[in-house]
Amino acid sequence: FDWLGVPIIQFPSDLIILQEVLVKYKPDIVIETGIAHGGSLLFYSSILSLIKKKFNIIGIDIKIKTENKKKILANPLSKHIKLFESSSVNPNIFDKVKKITKGKKTIVILDSNHSHEHVLKEIEMYSGLIRKNGYLIVMDTAIEFVKKKHVNKGRDFGPGNSPFTAIKEFLKINSNFKVDKLYENKAIITSAIGGFLKKIN
Repeated sequence: FDWLGVPIIQFPSDLIILQEVLVKYKPDIVIETGIAHGGSLLFYSSILSLIKKKFNIIGIDIKIKTENKKKILANPLSKHIKLFESSSVNPNIFDKVKKITKGKKTIVILDSNHSHEHVLKEIEMYSGLIRKNGYLIVMDTAIEFVKKKHVNKGRDFGPGNSPFTAIKEFLKINSNFKVDKLYENKAIITSAIGGFLKKIN
């Protein structure tokens, strides 16, 4: 699928749900780790531009292809988008993001490296940016329920080593978040099974 002519690698049902979260919570900042072609960044900017005058979208990816970067920046909605080419768990980048988000209502969407270790580290770092009733959303937890033979070769994740297992470990030691089943149940088809984490304390 495309959004405004730019590929967006999400289920349409998840996009509608993400729209609902954005409209309900009205964040000042949306952070997405793992931006691929950038269609989702433009999607978030599209939705927020309809309901807010001031907001920012932060996209973090370890490698942003020149062609993809050009397509993102060529869109008028890119005036709200800031790109960081780095690992999402790079402490230096996280410090910059932390300064940008200080005092801001923030939503975080994790969609980069899907291995247990990486996602757990992301959750531990970025969960600190979320206010009460805000969301940290972990995409592609469905990997846990896909047979290993269907996972692309060379990937360092799969059943037993996935975003889903990272969430389970995180929730064992952090009672400030809970899995909000409302959105995944509405979506019916979702890549984020158990991935909508709502801050409750």
